[in-house]
Amino acid sequence: MDNYAKEAKFSSMPLLKSERMYGMGDSIFANTGYGIATWCFLTGGLLAGILSFKLALITAIAGNLIGTLLVAIAVSIISHKYGIDTYTSIGVFFGKIGMKLVFAVFIFLNVGWVIILSSMCARSSNSLITALFDHALSPMVITICTIIAAAIMFFITWRGPAALKIMNRIMVPGLVVCLIIMIVSLITKTTWSDIWNAEPLWPYPDQKINILLSLELNIGAGISWWPGIGALGRLNKTKKSTLWGNMIGLALMPVCVAMLSAASAYTVGSSDPTEWMIPLGGIGFGCLALFFVILANLTSGAYAFYNTCLGLKNYNLFANKKWVFACAVFMVPVIIFSFFQDFMYNNYQLLMNYSAAIFGPMSIIQILDYYYFRKGHIDLRSLYDVTSSSGMRYYGGGNWGGIIILVLATVLYVMILNPATWAYAPCFPYISAFVPSCVFALVAYFIYGKILQKKNIGGFGYGTEYEEAKSAQA
Repeated sequence: MDNYAKEAKFSSMPLLKSERMYGMGDSIFANTGYGIATWCFLTGGLLAGILSFKLALITAIAGNLIGTLLVAIAVSIISHKYGIDTYTSIGVFFGKIGMKLVFAVFIFLNVGWVIILSSMCARSSNSLITALFDHALSPMVITICTIIAAAIMFFITWRGPAALKIMNRIMVPGLVVCLIIMIVSLITKTTWSDIWNAEPLWPYPDQKINILLSLELNIGAGISWWPGIGALGRLNKTKKSTLWGNMIGLALMPVCVAMLSAASAYTVGSSDPTEWMIPLGGIGFGCLALFFVILANLTSGAYAFYNTCLGLKNYNLFANKKWVFACAVFMVPVIIFSFFQDFMYNNYQLLMNYSAAIFGPMSIIQILDYYYFRKGHIDLRSLYDVTSSSGMRYYGGGNWGGIIILVLATVLYVMILNPATWAYAPCFPYISAFVPSCVFALVAYFIYGKILQKKNIGGFGYGTEYEEAKSAQA
C-alpha cells in the first residue's frame, strides 16, 4: 500500500483518502503558497490603473471569489472525491483522446506561467543584489537566473508534495509577516486616507467599462487556478479542507497582496515588488520581503510544474517512465522560452485574460456534466479503462461536441473582449464577455448532453444506476 501511495503521488493514478497528506492547515498553506505569486502583484498594478482603491477592492474580492468558487466546484471537489488530478478528470468530460488534445493546449499556458514566476524570482534577485552591492545584473544574467529558478522548481517537483508541504510551512508565515510590515510601512509613509481615497492612474473614460474590465480581470485571476487546483484537491484529507483551502488561499490571500500592490502603485508609483519593496521597507525588511517573494514564486511555480507533469503521465510516452522523465521533458520548453522572459513577464495579462475566456466555459461544462447529468458520481473504473468496452466511451474516443462547444464559447468571449488588447464590442458594457460565453456553454451543453444521455454515450447513465442501487440497499 505504501508503494502504491508513493506511486500515485507521482502519476495519474487515483490517490486513496487514507494516503492524503493535507489537513485544513496544510491545505490553506498549500493554496496560499500556490496563490501568492507574481500575478497578484502585477494584477494590483492593472487595477490601480483603471479604478479607485475602493472599487478595485470590491471588484477584486467579487471577481476572485466568483472565479475561484467556479473552479473549486468544477475541479477541486471532484479531484478530492476521487483522488484524481485536474487533467485526468478531463477524460470524464471530453473523453480520453479529447483529454490529451485539450491538455496539449494547456501545456503552453503552464509553460508561460512557470516562466513568468521564474522571471519574478530573477528580478527579485536582481533587486536584492542591486540593494546590497550596488550592482545590477545584465539582461543575459537575469535570463540565466530565470532558468536557475525554473531548475529549482524542477527539483522541488521531483521531490514531490512532501517537499512542497515543508516549503509552504516556512514560506507562507514569513511572507505574511513581511507583507504586514510592508502595509504598515506604506501607511506610515503616507496615510490610510490617501490610500483609501486614491483615484485611478489611467482609467477609461467610461466608468462602467473600468468596472467590467476589472471584474473580467479578477474573474480570470480566480479561474486561472483551473490547471493546478485538482492536484491540490486530491491531496486533501477532507472536502471541507479542500474548499476552504481554495477560497482562503486562492481567492482571499491573493486579493490582499494585489491590493497592497495597488496601494503602492497609487502612492509609490510602482506595483512591481522588485522595485518598491526595498524603498518602502528599507534595506533590511525590503530584502527579507524580496527573499520571501522569491520563495513564494518558487513554490507557486513548483505547483504548476507538478500538476503539469501529472497530466503528462496520462500519455503513453510518460505513463511507464520514471517521474523525473516527465519533469525533464516539461523543463525543455521552459528553458527555451526563458530567453523570451522579458516579453512574457510584461504581457502576463494575456495568460490571465485568456484563462477567463477558456476556463470559464470549461468550468460551466464540467459543473453541468458532473452535477446534473452524472448526479455527482463517476465510474472510476471506466475512466481508467482504455478498451472499447469502457462504460465511459465516446464516439472516436473524444467528446467532440463538448470540445466544439468549448471552442465556440471561447471564440464568443474573444469576439466581445479581446484578451490581448482589451478592445471590446459595443455590447460589452451591457453583457460583459464572461457571462455570455458561460451562458452559451451552459445552454449548448445542456442540449447536447441530453442527446448523449438519451443515446447512453459517455457513461451518463452511471449516476442514475448508482443512485438506484443505493436506494435499493437502503
